[in-house]
Amino acid sequence: MSDYKKYSLEHLENWMHDAMSCAEATPQEIYDVIVGVVKDNYYTYKHQTSQAYELLALLNGNGKAHLTCDKDDTSDECKNAWNDFWEQSYLSGITDTPEEAEELREELRKDKVKKWVLPVEVSDDLEDYVVTFPDDLLEAANLKEGDQVEWHDQGDGSYLLKKRNK
Repeated sequence: MSDYKKYSLEHLENWMHDAMSCAEATPQEIYDVIVGVVKDNYYTYKHQTSQAYELLALLNGNGKAHLTCDKDDTSDECKNAWNDFWEQSYLSGITDTPEEAEELREELRKDKVKKWVLPVEVSDDLEDYVVTFPDDLLEAANLKEGDQVEWHDQGDGSYLLKKRNK
């Protein structure tokens, strides 16, 4: 382990002990600080990457036709542009030709994990809970009516569903 990595992780460990020992700091406050630092770093690097991407486009003669998104822009256009940028950057680093990159891109799109938020309804007799799967989820999971699924608790309020083998 490098000296700086060891130094940084030891300081993080000491900070955690200190913060948790402080009677006035609530768990929520500690959590909020950690999440805030992670978000700050994420948005800082995202902004810097966006600027570098736009500059590269200009240098490559592609003009100003590129989208610039800030940290608060949650539009589909910005999300897709960000995902496309990282996908393109990643693929160009591991493939030799544009054709290979496109082939790999198609494979990645097929394997991409999707998430759904589904409402849980109470049955009419108030004894069962019902979750209705939308058609796109059924298609993506290769499920059909009558299939049985296993529910795996992820420990964070979400569940991973897997088709049960017959």
